[in-house]
Amino acid sequence: MADAMENQSLFRNEIRALRDEVESLRRERRDVERDYATKVSALEAELAALRRRMASRAGGESINFPPTEFLASPLVICSEGEYLGVQGKGGRSFSLKDFVRLIERKMSESMAVETSWRQQDGHWVLVVRTEDTGRKREQNVVLVAKKTVTPSANTVTEIIRLNIDGNDAPDALLLTLFRQLRAVFNG
Repeated sequence: MADAMENQSLFRNEIRALRDEVESLRRERRDVERDYATKVSALEAELAALRRRMASRAGGESINFPPTEFLASPLVICSEGEYLGVQGKGGRSFSLKDFVRLIERKMSESMAVETSWRQQDGHWVLVVRTEDTGRKREQNVVLVAKKTVTPSANTVTEIIRLNIDGNDAPDALLLTLFRQLRAVFNG
């Protein structure tokens, strides 16, 4: 009986030590996340300043780039009158900004990625050109999006057209894309 009590005491001490270690790791992770968010905000501010500087050097022409609110709004598609989006961990919605980041992450020595924006007929058009130098393959993707207010009064960014290498993607492909985005965004 004394051995069982001693073992139980050891297990309690070990559990307490593990709880303390888990809490310490959680604090450390929160600190790292806070530092990361601060650095990302600083880089976004620097990028905005660089865009303004480039616009002033271009003879007063402004760079055509969507507003931050448009990029940060939940990205959705409309299928049969329903707005479908991708919800991530912590209830955070997948945005056009997240989509562009996923695309730009594909950039490497063997994969060149070029993105550009233009405004056309009140919509924003994202043009993505990729070149796989190893396979000598190019791909052109054109995504047309607009600001939409859903019936439940949510402001969202709606994909109204996706064109891959000159072919418009059917709704079924957009639904598949959103399922894949959900897997990546939640992974």
